[in-house]
Amino acid sequence: MTYQKLNFPQGSPRLVSAEPLPEIFSVFAARLKADIKLNFIIQNDLKEEEYILSVSQTGATVKASTHAGLFYGLQELISDVRDNGFREISVQAAPILPQRVLKLYLPEPTEKGYEEFCRIIDFAARCKYNTIMLELGGALEYKSHPEINEGWLEYAAFMNEYPGKTIVMQNCFGWEKNSIHSENGGGKIVPQEMFLKLVEYCKERFMDIIPEMPSLSHSDYLLTRHRELAERPEDPFPDCCCPLNPGYHKLFQDLLEEVIDLIHPKKIHICHDECYTIGLCPECRKKEVTELYAGDINRIGAWLNERGIKPIVWGEKFLDSHWRNGDPIGGAEKPAPDGKEAQKALYPSADLITCDLEIFHWYWTVNRKYDNVYSDHGWDFTFANLNPTNIKDWKRRVNNPHANGVCISNWGETSIRTLQRNGIFYDLLYAAHLVWNPEYGSEDFSDLDPMTMVQLYNEFAPAESPEFETITVTHTVQTDIKYKLFFDGFMLDEEHFRLGNHVFQSEKTGEKFYFPVIFGTNISNSNISTERREGPEFLADAYTVDMQYREVSGETLPFRDSEKVMWYQCRYQIPAGSGPLKYLRFESVNELVPEVRIKE
Repeated sequence: MTYQKLNFPQGSPRLVSAEPLPEIFSVFAARLKADIKLNFIIQNDLKEEEYILSVSQTGATVKASTHAGLFYGLQELISDVRDNGFREISVQAAPILPQRVLKLYLPEPTEKGYEEFCRIIDFAARCKYNTIMLELGGALEYKSHPEINEGWLEYAAFMNEYPGKTIVMQNCFGWEKNSIHSENGGGKIVPQEMFLKLVEYCKERFMDIIPEMPSLSHSDYLLTRHRELAERPEDPFPDCCCPLNPGYHKLFQDLLEEVIDLIHPKKIHICHDECYTIGLCPECRKKEVTELYAGDINRIGAWLNERGIKPIVWGEKFLDSHWRNGDPIGGAEKPAPDGKEAQKALYPSADLITCDLEIFHWYWTVNRKYDNVYSDHGWDFTFANLNPTNIKDWKRRVNNPHANGVCISNWGETSIRTLQRNGIFYDLLYAAHLVWNPEYGSEDFSDLDPMTMVQLYNEFAPAESPEFETITVTHTVQTDIKYKLFFDGFMLDEEHFRLGNHVFQSEKTGEKFYFPVIFGTNISNSNISTERREGPEFLADAYTVDMQYREVSGETLPFRDSEKVMWYQCRYQIPAGSGPLKYLRFESVNELVPEVRIKE
């Protein structure tokens, strides 16, 4: 790779191709803001998503065998120009895993919800992801069963009454329950018209859609108006269906058919994770729980296979899994934990599966040997709920012939700030480096982390424009605020984290500007650790990092000074022509806010 700097005049890129290109190429190329000739050439001897990018004084050339490959080469160019300006380069790249997934809830059905969803998808496209998994649950409009939506609205409103109520409701019974996804759709109903717009937006960016439709477990959305289908009738908020009740399968197949007719997916995720209630009703007691569990997957899976669709399940119940200290989890037999009901082993059900399915492997942290359980059964698996900084033995594990992809999952609201503070943008970009460059592995954290931080800041921090100038502030604070994920009913309200405002004054006009200082968004603790450590030895087969450090990625550029103090550089926008500015003071929201220190 060469690095000679190039200068192209301001203007619009000129796209040249022997065959028509989709309009999306012009949309993304406009980000280059330069009068540069972009040549797109179909070269059939390249792999499906492989591309070759070369940039010289005469312009840029992208070669690929498909439009998707050409699109990814364009993203490579946009990223390089963003970080380094125009320069002579030559790059050839192909993904080492074919499936690269971002899992989201449906956005709130508002104009803002739609716009933020589109911005999130555009960033995933910039990172060359090719699949979006959308959890539908009760948040999608179902015309065949409107009672599902009626029940969902009532259920979500109850669960979202106050932050953390879902955790209270999950843990207040004498039996284990699965997590409650009441943030989906903002607790509202996404009309089919909007849903189709979301799907089309993704497909224009060469992304497949996987609908995630929970069944058997996580089925609270099915049962709010159909309690007769619940396995545990005494549960006031049942979440598991009776696998032998024909009404359950009829209802679920009706919803599947409606979604299939809408978007014609290649795969559907039918979940089956966190199944804690099974084998209780009089009919189910006559059968082994493994037969019930596998039978439900086989029945739904065969129905989908007949229609040319591959089912996906979360795979932890197929694992005889234990934390390093011996505590059973997943599909292992569990004695009564903390007064809860005991659970029989479900992992032998793996040997009873007869349908063609795929696994989303979210126990990659527990023990790396579990990869082989899936491959030994001939199942392709995706490293799901992936924190890419934490995975061990990356290069060997992705060479498993059944390793099929990665999935970055956001289990909170689908909003820009929630994804930032849950570390999702960081994970998307970090994982993209691992997937698109075979030289990188688990051992390269010290190189990949700072590179990811800089690239996210270049991508998300406010930029100069004809309408706006920017001012950069470097600040820090020391508080006792602990990191928390925004999921399971904890929805982000930035006002709860607002420390105050930086106050500036224009030396030209005298106008004052108030720039918000929000903990976890554009400032954080001065003593954060940037190191990656071994996970708790008694617990996981994975690394761990300080999530509070990643929380501010994109909005800030953290750095540590010679005295080991962590500072956070961030930008604010002001109308063009307002400067220069003079710093006046920091105004705190109340007297309890600790000192916010300014470096420059």
